[in-house]
Amino acid sequence: MKIAVGMDIGGTNTKFVLASEDGEVFNSYAKATPLVSAENKDNYTDLLVEGLQEFLNTGPVQAVTARASEPIAGIGIGIAGLIDRRSGTVMQSPNISALNGVPLKSIFEKAFSFPVVLENDANIYAYGEKWVGIGKEYSNFAVVTIGTGLGGGLIYNGELYEGPMEIGHMVVVPSGRYCTCGSSGCLESYASGRAIVDRVVASLEKGSESLLSKCCDGNIYKITPEIVYQTALEGDSLSREVFREVGQFLGIGISNLINVLDLEAVIIGGGLIGGWDMYITEIKKETTKRAFNPLSASVNIIKSTLTQDAGSIGAAGYLFSKLASRNSVHSEH
Repeated sequence: MKIAVGMDIGGTNTKFVLASEDGEVFNSYAKATPLVSAENKDNYTDLLVEGLQEFLNTGPVQAVTARASEPIAGIGIGIAGLIDRRSGTVMQSPNISALNGVPLKSIFEKAFSFPVVLENDANIYAYGEKWVGIGKEYSNFAVVTIGTGLGGGLIYNGELYEGPMEIGHMVVVPSGRYCTCGSSGCLESYASGRAIVDRVVASLEKGSESLLSKCCDGNIYKITPEIVYQTALEGDSLSREVFREVGQFLGIGISNLINVLDLEAVIIGGGLIGGWDMYITEIKKETTKRAFNPLSASVNIIKSTLTQDAGSIGAAGYLFSKLASRNSVHSEH
């Protein structure tokens, strides 16, 4: 039995799995992604390495590795941002700036003495969907991940597109809201966890009435997307309006994808998938209105079935696929 580690470094949480090459997950674990600060900027990667070591040292993981017929095959890592695949370097990560320009692949290889592959987090999410998720049914589909930010991945002709699929940074509002990437009007600034909080706080600062003004002991700057979702369920008009806006802008972004790619499906996942019922109606309304009907009529917009661990599962699967392709090349020679 071959086993591998999958690690998904998000803007809010970092998730780990130990999985087999047929997609069975033996152990999963999550912890808060360290916040970037002046104090930890220079040793930020040490904190990530310590997080993985912590996972590997847990009793359940130790038990699985002791039973396995082979040692851990390697580590697959996904991270939000642009990746230089040749060097295994994070070129730019808008949500984790301490990793900009960091050769993450070589750092983890040195720390653990395992093969390591590094890929964009939404790309490995898409790979996970194709490997063991609802994407198994499709050859051409896009994945949109809604979390702290907004990511995208693409499976085309049954294979992962290994390139930038920065859906969150397509501009949807000229001269719109500032984005952490340095541009303005990006989709991520209107449809993401951070966008939800920014929109709510801006409205409360202007005096909008909402149940949210009384939460967090009156400190509106402690509001989270989860809190906004809960007050939306309670019928709060501002919270519900914000989620409708998220759906509207996601619909605009998805329409653009449908118009330029030959898609069979768009799979939506990520940390905020729990709010699905709050925004899916608006998404479908916008895509019906904006995408070419001959193209959009046959596109299924569906919810991810992998929920919380899709990225880390995909990272493990991606590691297996890369090792298999390397072994194939070596055997040919």
